[in-house]
Amino acid sequence: MSQRFTLLVAGDPNQRTGGYIYDAQIVAALKEQGVQVDVVGLEGRFPQADEAATRALANALETLADDERVIIDGLAMGALPDVVARHADRLDITSLLHHPLGDEQGLSSDAQQHLHRSELAGLAAVARVIVTSRFTARRLSELAERYSLPITAPITVVEPGVAHAPVSPAAQQGDAIRLLCVATLTPRKGQDVLVNALAQVESDQWQCDCFGGARDADFSAKVQQLIDEHQLAERVTLHGECDAPTLEAAYQNAHVLVLPSWYEGYGMVVTEALAHGLPVITTTGGALRDTLPEGAGISVAPGDVKALSAAISNFCTNEALRTELRAGVAVARGELNDWQAAGVEFAKALHDEGTAELSAGSQFAASWLTLREAVDSHARSDALVSRLNEWLATREAPVSLADLGCGRGSNMQFLAPRLASAQQWVLFDHDAALLKEARQRAVPLHDALGQPLKVETHCASLTTLDHPALKGVDVVSASALIDLVSQQWIDALVAQCAERQQALLVSLSVTGEWYFVDAEHQPMDNPEDRFVLGLFNAHQQRDKGLGEALGGDAHGALYNALAQRGYEVEEANTPWLLSAGNHEQQPLITTLINGWAEAATEQAPEAATRIAEWRTARLDAIERGQAGVWVGHRDLLALPAEQG
Repeated sequence: MSQRFTLLVAGDPNQRTGGYIYDAQIVAALKEQGVQVDVVGLEGRFPQADEAATRALANALETLADDERVIIDGLAMGALPDVVARHADRLDITSLLHHPLGDEQGLSSDAQQHLHRSELAGLAAVARVIVTSRFTARRLSELAERYSLPITAPITVVEPGVAHAPVSPAAQQGDAIRLLCVATLTPRKGQDVLVNALAQVESDQWQCDCFGGARDADFSAKVQQLIDEHQLAERVTLHGECDAPTLEAAYQNAHVLVLPSWYEGYGMVVTEALAHGLPVITTTGGALRDTLPEGAGISVAPGDVKALSAAISNFCTNEALRTELRAGVAVARGELNDWQAAGVEFAKALHDEGTAELSAGSQFAASWLTLREAVDSHARSDALVSRLNEWLATREAPVSLADLGCGRGSNMQFLAPRLASAQQWVLFDHDAALLKEARQRAVPLHDALGQPLKVETHCASLTTLDHPALKGVDVVSASALIDLVSQQWIDALVAQCAERQQALLVSLSVTGEWYFVDAEHQPMDNPEDRFVLGLFNAHQQRDKGLGEALGGDAHGALYNALAQRGYEVEEANTPWLLSAGNHEQQPLITTLINGWAEAATEQAPEAATRIAEWRTARLDAIERGQAGVWVGHRDLLALPAEQG
């Protein structure tokens, strides 16, 4: 393939914002690999493209010869799908998307929908899509489903790298704490929220320096007006856009980065701050929840002035907290990827001719799987496992069990020591890293009689169930999977199992019910909980890569399909009960609440503020030990009818 590309960007390629810096760093990294990249800046207004912008993109594409390879930055592509589509058959087009254009703060509902539809139409015409965060990959999948405009091109995540930087000095006793905000002055970045929060900071030993171009004149004026109204002119300075040496000096002079954004497609300044050894105070907006490592900073809900003010006050007045966070940053700093590695991944993505097998939304981080493993183990039905043990005793040893979507092997970890038969396990997952961990964790495992297991792994999609390794197993198992699949997928699974006389053990299927409980484990009836639950359940029924997901209805659909095939089906309620005041379970509860809020916000972006307020209130109740959580699950064991 050709090792020459053209990168088209909106306006001046040398702008100092996150997206343009990403583009420039990737270009530099590609050139180090011997790839020639011609960067072309397009005149005109973007993303609400005017005639000049339309003409500029059209002319740039028309000058390229047939079969040339072109990368179009999302800011330049999203509003002009017709121009892109005219050249899709003769050019090899890659879309580089930092975040969906319609997710910009302050848009009307009509403008938001127009940009979403326009961008999805453009993405339908390209050969591949590169995004800068897993959050954006999930968001694209959700938007494609919402607007019924599918993306058939493969979507690859290439997160930003970070340049090596010297560590900024820590604050010394008596120093004023210097807060640094690096973000363009636009509503999405939330500098108005920051100023209102700073006005409530208890300490007076702080100074805040804001660097970033005034991209929205009205908003910039509003922020300055707030500074004046709160009489903070001597403490908060809007420096505007600056060059690289000036920004480096600002990092060296700072003690903490504050990023109050409502939404970020990644949040590169967070990793830049970490590279400088700076703790970060930011929000959970968009990808920021994923970008800031645990222990390296403080996160609050977007738009929550009170929470942001409290976080800043705590940082300014609590030397022990500052020391603890800097230690967390030191750990995170050692794990940051550089731009050279990002360039290698980008180059691989440019040659991707495949198709996505599972949407990004169906991928699970190992940290989440680790958090839930102990609670899952406590909730599972021992009675159904005992019944399966009896059935396996009638089968010829060694028995063979398949685990679909095995993750890090938690299902096998629970079942294998409780089954008396010699066992051979066949593990399936589309995530190679999780499969590797599952295999490693299987090494010390034994069955109930002390015999070691035989384990094989297959990195494969579950979009189809025709893998040869599935044909000869005695039991098909899955845990926390069925809510992600469609009715058609369930029907195919049951048909194959019935044909092969295989048993099924499906554990921890969500029921679509959760609620908060008080210290006595009694349900707490709250209309805001019900509001978020409704949005979450609607979100659960989006396509997660295995068809239109059934969510909480999946367990019942599986039961009915098995019963119709003559299976003997047994069920058990296996809910989680996470108690109020249980500090060991608090990280899991916090993750649940954050996940519910994120899903609800993605389902109803117009209710973001209401959902953020709900999240803050519920996290506060959990932290105070006033509430716990009940989450509904069910287990199912299906044994094939005896053949006469």
